[in-house]
Amino acid sequence: MDSGVILRILLLFGVAILLFVPTVWAIRDVAYRSFPSLKTKVLWFVLVTLLPPFGGLIYIVAGRPRVQRQMEESENQDETIERRSEEPLE
Repeated sequence: MDSGVILRILLLFGVAILLFVPTVWAIRDVAYRSFPSLKTKVLWFVLVTLLPPFGGLIYIVAGRPRVQRQMEESENQDETIERRSEEPLE
C-alpha cells in the first residue's frame, strides 16, 4: 500500500473526528445542562442531532451563552418573587 494513500486515509479520519467532536460535546452539554423549559432543551437537542456538525457549532456559539443568560434571568426573577412574598402587605 502506498504511503500517500495511508496519509490521505488518516487525514480524512482526522477531519471526520474534528467535525463530530463539537456535535458529541453539544449533545452531552444539552443532556446535562438545565434549560428554562423542556421545549428549549428538546429544540436544541433536535438541532444538534439533525445537523451535525453545524448544529453543534451553532449551539456552542449561539445557544450556550443564551441559555446561561436565560437561567440567570430566571433565577433573578425567582429571587424577586421570593422577596416580594416575604414583604408585609400594607
